[in-house]
Amino acid sequence: MAKNFVFDAQGYLDELKQMQDAIVPICKMSLYDGAKIALEAVLAEIDKIPDREYPKTGRARGLTEEDKDDLRKGLGISKMRDDSGQITVKIGFDGYGHSTPAWPDGIPIAMLARAICRGTSWLKEYDFTSKAMKNARARIESGIANRIDIQIQKTIGENKT
Repeated sequence: MAKNFVFDAQGYLDELKQMQDAIVPICKMSLYDGAKIALEAVLAEIDKIPDREYPKTGRARGLTEEDKDDLRKGLGISKMRDDSGQITVKIGFDGYGHSTPAWPDGIPIAMLARAICRGTSWLKEYDFTSKAMKNARARIESGIANRIDIQIQKTIGENKT
């Protein structure tokens, strides 16, 4: 005795189409979640930058508290870009910090970050951004994956009702 099996192919295809339409906004949302985790990791690493000291020999090390405050103030998340399907969001430094005789309008914060990360002729390097990303990579990936999973479940749930 054979049983009839009915498969609603059109209904299934409609659900797949709805998921396809929802996946780009879901991915965009998840990228911002990952960027927030990365931003928090960099902020935490700024706190670990050694205080400025001038050894008797060699280059200076660390930053002043004023420089660290400038880095915290200038750190942010960019607007999302969609370049032919490649969606990107960046975290980085922007703006100007405190004034100095050499920089009366304020030290460019991006330059300050680069100087401490790569070092200069008088300042020893301390690559806090790479340390932050290395330590936070798993959390960033997990945060992105969790957001995608949650949003897909919500979308599937909405389609069932």
